[in-house]
Amino acid sequence: MPKNSPEGQSQTEIVKATPGDFDRLANFLNVKNTIYRHLDWFGVLDWLGEQSFLIEQIDDNVQAFFCATPENQETAWLRAFGFRRDLDPTLSWNKLFRFSIDFLRKKKIRRLAALGMHPWIETLLAESNFINKQNVVVLEWKNEFPPNFTIGEKIRIRMMKSEDLLTVSNIDHIAFPSLWQNSLSGLKRAFELQGISTVAVHNDKIIGYQISTTMTIYGHLARLAVLPSYQRQGVAFALVYDLLEKFKDRGLWRVTVNTQSDNKPSLKLYEKFGFEVTGEEISTYEYDL
Repeated sequence: MPKNSPEGQSQTEIVKATPGDFDRLANFLNVKNTIYRHLDWFGVLDWLGEQSFLIEQIDDNVQAFFCATPENQETAWLRAFGFRRDLDPTLSWNKLFRFSIDFLRKKKIRRLAALGMHPWIETLLAESNFINKQNVVVLEWKNEFPPNFTIGEKIRIRMMKSEDLLTVSNIDHIAFPSLWQNSLSGLKRAFELQGISTVAVHNDKIIGYQISTTMTIYGHLARLAVLPSYQRQGVAFALVYDLLEKFKDRGLWRVTVNTQSDNKPSLKLYEKFGFEVTGEEISTYEYDL
């Protein structure tokens, strides 16, 4: 890729990150440089080898990196951006962003999305004409169960198996708009992490699922979806109820969930269990390609 410094000076260049860059990027991540990382189940270095993982360097020294990869055929997410803490990020961001969107356009991706995890990343996103269209809100469970609840006789909740993942991925893509869909690889990674994953079954057919993560005394409902034809029939309620019972049996007293601020059915479901909005919100930005 182009080099852009005056003759006689060290040159800045943009290169694609490869698995061979693992050590120098790991070092870059470990020396307190400024890093943005997407909220998903992958680490920054897991994306090495992706065509759109770019490094800005001078004489093989990393100055910044940028990774934005497709989640599906329509939507890509900004997975990571980092820069040396002694640098102004604007120039690096502008160069890396330009290369990245050129790549995504060639892949016919329709939008690039990002989370406003830090004030500085929100500033960069706004300056690049990203639009804040909705927010993600955080809710916390207050250890209460709705009274008089029974699961319908034809609905069975069981632990998820690895062979369920393709069906679970199909449910995910049917239940969510493209912006909020998870790839099969993402769901597989979530399933493989320590946590609780279950499916709802009706007549031997998987009709819904949830994937949650656990850590010491903390549980997080990371993903919940039900086939549209089975929604509003208590399936999501049954999945959440069963999960909270499992959390309680394990002694997990703090449970959280994230959902979109304008997702009224989701908010209503969690309110039935006594989840309360914590006040923490994460802005979601979109850039139309």
